Amino acid sequence: MSWGSKIKELKSLPLWGLLVSILFSSIILIVINYYTLKTMSAMRAYINGESSYSKGEKDATQSLIAYMHTQDARYWEAFVKNIGIPHGDSVARVTLLNGGPMETVRKGFLQGNNDKDDIEDMTWLLNSFRNLPMMGRPLAAWKEGDSLIYQKRLIANQIQSAILKGTLEDNETKLLVALNENSKVLTLKENEFSESLGAVARKIKDYLFYANAIIILLILGNVSAYAMIMVRKRNEQNTALTHANKELDRMAYAVSHDLRAPIHSMLGLVNLAQRENDQEKLKPYLDIMRKTLDRQERFIKEMIALSKENRLAIRREIVDLYYLVEQVINTHKHMPEASHIEFAMHIGVHRVFTDPRRLEIVLNNLVSNAIKYHDPTKGKKSITINTYSKNDKVIIDVTDNGIGIDIKDKTKIFEMYYMSRNQEKGTGLGLFIVKEAIKKLEGDIEVKSVKGEGSTFSVVLKK
Repeated sequence: MSWGSKIKELKSLPLWGLLVSILFSSIILIVINYYTLKTMSAMRAYINGESSYSKGEKDATQSLIAYMHTQDARYWEAFVKNIGIPHGDSVARVTLLNGGPMETVRKGFLQGNNDKDDIEDMTWLLNSFRNLPMMGRPLAAWKEGDSLIYQKRLIANQIQSAILKGTLEDNETKLLVALNENSKVLTLKENEFSESLGAVARKIKDYLFYANAIIILLILGNVSAYAMIMVRKRNEQNTALTHANKELDRMAYAVSHDLRAPIHSMLGLVNLAQRENDQEKLKPYLDIMRKTLDRQERFIKEMIALSKENRLAIRREIVDLYYLVEQVINTHKHMPEASHIEFAMHIGVHRVFTDPRRLEIVLNNLVSNAIKYHDPTKGKKSITINTYSKNDKVIIDVTDNGIGIDIKDKTKIFEMYYMSRNQEKGTGLGLFIVKEAIKKLEGDIEVKSVKGEGSTFSVVLKK
């Protein structure tokens, strides 16, 4: 990826992803907290309801005992009124579990002295959690308590019947024992209901707390991750901008440095030509001017090529080497300076997975370099491109029988602006462009050369 495209990509940070994630997490958090409050409110209502249930049952028992001792009908009425409180809760439970009408459920809870504003939450809780294993014990205790309330009403009916018949004295002890036993067991069931429901409330509260904690950690994690991404991308952006500025500075320096001397030289030649009247003596000046302009044209073209290479994004695909090599040869073999050079290609490996544009830049520069530095003293001039594989690598050799490279120059030829000889032929950028392109392809380049015999540049790529 080029620095230009990387900078462009860095401008669009994934803010929308963070916002969606936070929004989604916040909605879940709101929903969880809503149902947390709803659940806790319903649990509180049931525990308060159990207090009314227990108080109603105990007040009913006391009224029944007072009725036995005084046989005053007012105590019987008090018993009926008080026993109606747990009976109302029983009606609500049975109706709700059997899918009965909500109006009956509502009337039952109201009869049980439950607050009318709590009935909706109480109904929701029983419907939502009735099938959960942890609700089994509270519901069982409630059901057994209702059975004991029914049993207490039967005992009360026996007491009333004995009083009306005048036989209470014969059965008083037996009825008191039964009533006392009933009250003891009912108290145990009422306590069991309260304790088990409290345990369920604590367990649900723990679950909801963990859910809240997870969602909050998720939000914090997303924000932290986004902050880290922003910092990393900002650092990458700064690095990209720094690199781009260095490239601009280097190119500006190169252009000013490489153009200043030729321009001064051209101005000097123009001044000489203006003072020279002999046309024959003008020809050498004009020839030098032409060569200088040709060299500067090549320099500008290669600077443009270097700039383009730096901006190109890396796009790997399967490259047909036969087609690419043939295209490179056809591009160069009709050039005037290549008219006496024989081109050949031997394709041992036909495909490679790489960036075709950068590979074409590399081969174009290597072939152009081979043409530029051919040996004019040799009768047969040749450039050959071979492709083959070695281990897990694909190798492309560009071989010529040109002038070769001095041993002392081999380590320097890939440096920017380095030229060993024939400076009028080169700009010192061609092999530097090759090195930069191959670096981006994660490949390598090797050179073998014998002075006076020729050179082989080997491009080494991953398969």
